[in-house]
Amino acid sequence: MTFTKQRFFKNFAFYTFFAFLNRGMSFLLIPLFTRFLTPEDYGIYALFLTAVLISEPFITLCVHDAIGIVYYKQEQFNINAYVSTFMFFCAGTILFQMMLIGSVLLAKPFGVILPTVFLLAPLVAFSYTMLYVLGLMWQLQETPIPFGKFNLFYTSSRLSLQMIVVAVLSGGWQGILWVQSILAVITILLGFMFLRKNGWLSLCFKWECLRYGLKFGVAFIPNAVSTRLNESIGRLLVGQKFDLSQVGIYSAGHKMGGIMGVYNQAFLMAYRPWILKKLSGDVRQERLKIILSVGFAFASIVGFALVGSLGMYMFSGFVLGENFEKSVVFVFWAVSSYSLHGMYNVVSLFIYQTGKSWILSLLTMTTVSVNALFTWYFLQAFGLIGAAYAPVLAWAFTLALAIAVAVKLVKSRF
Repeated sequence: MTFTKQRFFKNFAFYTFFAFLNRGMSFLLIPLFTRFLTPEDYGIYALFLTAVLISEPFITLCVHDAIGIVYYKQEQFNINAYVSTFMFFCAGTILFQMMLIGSVLLAKPFGVILPTVFLLAPLVAFSYTMLYVLGLMWQLQETPIPFGKFNLFYTSSRLSLQMIVVAVLSGGWQGILWVQSILAVITILLGFMFLRKNGWLSLCFKWECLRYGLKFGVAFIPNAVSTRLNESIGRLLVGQKFDLSQVGIYSAGHKMGGIMGVYNQAFLMAYRPWILKKLSGDVRQERLKIILSVGFAFASIVGFALVGSLGMYMFSGFVLGENFEKSVVFVFWAVSSYSLHGMYNVVSLFIYQTGKSWILSLLTMTTVSVNALFTWYFLQAFGLIGAAYAPVLAWAFTLALAIAVAVKLVKSRF
């Protein structure tokens, strides 16, 4: 079967349209933040997001990351039982993590006083997981229209609420975090409703599903944490060496470069079900198509990186306010690192399909180690811009390593 018969390009075009429509609306928040927030406020907001992203893997233990494999093993697992078991499992881990954060808030270790809203970080983190599971459900069922509608609702609601809180009510970073918490609750409730409607959720808990999920997920946790740390290591180390205003400057530039991440995500949404289905069948008959698909993926990522960088520079004056004009120098490097990360995501699907999650964890742990080492060194050698160089080198190294590993794993099947 070709890409066309599998509706690959149709789904890819749809996902890309909605991804950029949603992110285009999200990008309106950047000029809003850069005009109504101080760099210090934006720095606090960026650090909160870092805490949320790191929190998520320890709520889910990455059990949900095996859904793409389980879906094509219906003879072994029922997708309804697997997802239902996962949701009940998360209910317990969320409560545990909230109690843990509450004890930290009361203890005030080392004299550090954390905002009370940090108690809701696990809830916000789980809402991101819910978005992922819903998106995966619609991708695997090849029904992108509900996915697009839901994401449009989510993004427009977030944009509207944050505009009101920041621009009208002058709520500052506190208001933004409370909006995210309220929206998280709404997202989780709607998520339960859609999962049940699509037959993916019921009052069901099966230990064999949890055992399989934990076997895959626990080995996958280092991968998830490392991936998030790779996104955040720059902010964390910049925050150690510079003040919060510099964290805000760096984060705003990195956020603009995130336009490349939108394209990567849209491409992967269409490509993941296609390649997983191919790898689950007779690989030898599909060898040429699979190889050509990887070449097409790499070429499209590079092409968009060039166009995206140019577009971001052309509109940087509109997006960035006077306080954040120095952020523009980080855009090219952010786009470059996102591009290499996108290529890695394509190659990692070949490793993911084998179920060897520990290999993916080793790869991303290597990435975050190299990233941290280079970031620390480059900050000393080049100043703030050094934080932008490191992830480019780290992802280039990991991509080369991942290609070598994937070739070795699938060579016998080809």
